[in-house]
Amino acid sequence: MMKFVFQPLVDLQRHALAGFEALARFRDGRTPQSHFNEARLAGSLVDLELRALNQILAASHAIPDGLLLTMNASGPAIDAFAKQRPELDPRLAWGLELHELSAPELCGRARISADELGCLLLVDDAGIGYATRERITMLKPHIVKLDRSLFIHYQSSAAAHEHVDLLLAAARGINAQTLVEGVETAQHLALARDLGFDYAQGFYFSPGLAPQQLPEAMAGLRRRLGIDIPGF
Repeated sequence: MMKFVFQPLVDLQRHALAGFEALARFRDGRTPQSHFNEARLAGSLVDLELRALNQILAASHAIPDGLLLTMNASGPAIDAFAKQRPELDPRLAWGLELHELSAPELCGRARISADELGCLLLVDDAGIGYATRERITMLKPHIVKLDRSLFIHYQSSAAAHEHVDLLLAAARGINAQTLVEGVETAQHLALARDLGFDYAQGFYFSPGLAPQQLPEAMAGLRRRLGIDIPGF
């Protein structure tokens, strides 16, 4: 039912591949959002998320040693995943991206559960839904991941500009690293660097890729942008 693609995460300081985010895709062609929304309404969201998380573990052999692999999950799914005591591939660094629609009362243990698993905790889509400055301050994630829509409107919207600056200040106030998604052009990349983001993700580097596509696509990324691609 599910398959997974992997989208590169780029370290802007080292100009190097840092790892990948694993993204679920469904073989019936429906969007991941529709599947997860349907599961939420049916009360089976955590079950679906756990299946996804465990299938990502099985697919992680496609990622070279030493890279980061992140997975998106709700607060309850992160807690349930920790209780399973999964065997995470020790070749990799692992990250759990806390979904922006997870209500605060369901997320209090997210950092503790991530620590128990030996994973980094990321606040996903910061600035959207429940992924607020308060969540950043309370959970003290390792990485704050800025929502794409705020980033692409940073220069055209005073409200977005102010919101991004406040979120970045909150992240730096707890010594968290920062990741921006939605980098689609050279101008976006230059802005991400100007704003001091640690990591970036977006179509300018690559869309999500099937495992068999990774070697050729990463070689192309190295040729096109001069990015160091360890492991490929």
